[in-house]
Amino acid sequence: MNSKLLKIKICGIKFHIQKISNLLPDFMGFIFYPNSPRFVGYDFIIPELKKGILKIGVFVNEEEKKLLEINKKNKFDFVQLHGTENPFYCEKLFKNKLKLIKAFRIDNFFSFKKTIDYVPFCTYFLFDNNTIYYGGSGKKFCWEKLYEYNFKIPFFLSGGIGIKDFDKIKNFSHSKMFGIDLNSKFEILPGKKDSILLNPFIKKIRRL
Repeated sequence: MNSKLLKIKICGIKFHIQKISNLLPDFMGFIFYPNSPRFVGYDFIIPELKKGILKIGVFVNEEEKKLLEINKKNKFDFVQLHGTENPFYCEKLFKNKLKLIKAFRIDNFFSFKKTIDYVPFCTYFLFDNNTIYYGGSGKKFCWEKLYEYNFKIPFFLSGGIGIKDFDKIKNFSHSKMFGIDLNSKFEILPGKKDSILLNPFIKKIRRL
């Protein structure tokens, strides 16, 4: 694969934000979903990050008004919708000038045709494992399933990616794979990322 363009997104950050910022990922994600152990709180304000890092606010089936209020305070570069939000909801946020990442939970029976109606309103998709929870499960889906995806929106690969997956990432090729999403496999506890694990992994990905 051509990994020079592969972006790195670290999601579910709650503690030691500046330390993770110093690792210079391309994106940092902050979860505004009360049922998540990585919930930062509705009143949370993202501190200043290293130059060039893009801020993502992650929401799950949030009331539109509430999401817009939080976005106004934090000035997200992207809003990630990780629930069952429909295309009409995405359209309303899009018309409010928000740049969207829509997550989909993938299993062997998933049809990528379900993504078609979201295409006009999303910059990226994110493909995660299908669990009863909304992300952070630490489990993978079968990446080969992604060869069925042939639409124009680039995607992040998510779901249980850890340090042991380096070779698998190196050998996986898809023209629309834009980045990888790192979360639970690089944690000391929910929301507290392990910079000692992350730092060499990020460097390895960028040396490919």
